[in-house]
Amino acid sequence: MSAEGGGLPHPLHLFPPMHIPALPGAPEAHSYAVTYSFLAMGLIILLAVIMRLTLKVAPKGVQNFFEYLVELVDDQGKAIFGEESMRYLPFFVTMFLFILFSNLMGLLPGFMSPTSSYHTNFAMAIAVAIMTQWAGIRVLGFKGYLKHFAPPDCPWWIKWPLMSWMWPMLEIISQVVRPISLTMRLFGNIYAKEMLLMMLAFLPIAFFNTPGAISKVLSAAPFLIRIGIVWLGTLVSIVQAAVFTILAMVYVAMAIQHHEETAEGHGHGESGH
Repeated sequence: MSAEGGGLPHPLHLFPPMHIPALPGAPEAHSYAVTYSFLAMGLIILLAVIMRLTLKVAPKGVQNFFEYLVELVDDQGKAIFGEESMRYLPFFVTMFLFILFSNLMGLLPGFMSPTSSYHTNFAMAIAVAIMTQWAGIRVLGFKGYLKHFAPPDCPWWIKWPLMSWMWPMLEIISQVVRPISLTMRLFGNIYAKEMLLMMLAFLPIAFFNTPGAISKVLSAAPFLIRIGIVWLGTLVSIVQAAVFTILAMVYVAMAIQHHEETAEGHGHGESGH
């Protein structure tokens, strides 16, 4: 049984699917997404080790590439978190690198983007949700965290009949929707890229096997289109990695900002949600 979660299982993969142990009574599962997730992680670790062993004051090659990516995430983190960014930088850099490498991996023949499976994306979205709650509780304390679900200051005739139940409900819905939104946005974009590349891989065969000289000429068209799709896929891969990471930063920063505004006693921090 395949457990791709939207991925594209086909015989062109260079690596076999990974066996996933099943619960008692459940069917066994095999997933290419897990295989290529481990491959992406292994590649990142390998490049990091090479960079560490060849570390130089004037960066070159792999070190220059990694430093550039880390600086991009760090600059964005400082713009969102301010001085607090260093506390969360390792988490967001790791997430950005994994998503970026996973997205780009699917552009290579015989490889699959792990992020074309919503299972992979949902796991990362859950990690973001946990980080968000942890950051809020760390800064506010547990009692302060519960104030997220308290309605903002407003006239009593609005607060008690309406906001007293509507605000907590909206906050709970917001917390639930965020991981789903992160999951499906990344999944939809990367899955579409994988579908286009797969279609273009088989179109030349279909055209070539069709009778007629025009069909034979058209069999070369997908190769030309594929070049454009690969460039577009590269752009989409970079943008989607950045979007996922930035949104994750914003979710965590909202929890911290809420605490700071409440502590200052302005009374309008909750309205910023």
